[in-house]
Amino acid sequence: MKKFLYKIISRLGYRIENKSTQRQQLIKPLLKYSQLQNFNILVLAKNYVLNLDERFSDFTIDNHKDGFLVSFDGLKMYIESLEEFHILNEVFVKQDYGFKTNNRSILIDIGVNIGTTSLFFSKYRYIDKIYGFEPVEITYNQAKYNLELNKGIHKVEFLKNVGLGKNDRKETFFFSSKIKGNTGLRGTLSPSYSQANSTDEVEVQLKDASAELSKIIDANDNKKIIVKMDCEGAEYEILENLKASNILIKIDVILLEWHDDGYYVIEQMLLGAGFSFITQKINTISGMVYAYK
Repeated sequence: MKKFLYKIISRLGYRIENKSTQRQQLIKPLLKYSQLQNFNILVLAKNYVLNLDERFSDFTIDNHKDGFLVSFDGLKMYIESLEEFHILNEVFVKQDYGFKTNNRSILIDIGVNIGTTSLFFSKYRYIDKIYGFEPVEITYNQAKYNLELNKGIHKVEFLKNVGLGKNDRKETFFFSSKIKGNTGLRGTLSPSYSQANSTDEVEVQLKDASAELSKIIDANDNKKIIVKMDCEGAEYEILENLKASNILIKIDVILLEWHDDGYYVIEQMLLGAGFSFITQKINTISGMVYAYK
């Protein structure tokens, strides 16, 4: 009877698929990780995991705390979510920040998140020191832990639990541990938060960007200044603040992700400060700007 039904359905142009078989095919490349807790996160992050595994011969994943200890290229990182695997893929596989130079440089990392980009740049010989800013305490603590896992490798001079902006002030951000990288001033303009089932609110401290950066630049007057900025909507007011104080003209390279309001205003500020740049549109509400002198 079952064979007869299959024949009729097949003649009508339909196909019956076994959902169990589909899942088995989906997870087959990940079977070596199937004993891990939260394996469902690895299934969702399948493409990112496979990309990292292909790129790094020493790539491993182990259970750790509430998530995973991901090891590759001599680094160790504590990862908790699908989004964090996505960021690993962006930074280490796609090389979104793959800037290279022969000049001795320092990096100012605005929006450290869990420390991914700071660790990425720590592997570059031309980077002497890294200065980081991360406003959300939970995220800051995870970044701090990831730096501790990489003692002797990371070049982070300091990591401050503050964000940067146009002035000193307190702000309240929406927050979810599953989407830490989307937390910032843009709030529900971020699709991740507008579609989130539940979020918390966290109070953060923002500091005047020019006041913070001027101290770093003055302490490194013989080095090239590279600024990486991924701060979920604060990039506009930060650049305006740096422009008004004439700090912007002291920066040599800016690697920036913009959100929501486009990049025209950013382009005009960068051109006025003597930068050339390349832009890359990710989607209608975000993109990258790679600016240099």
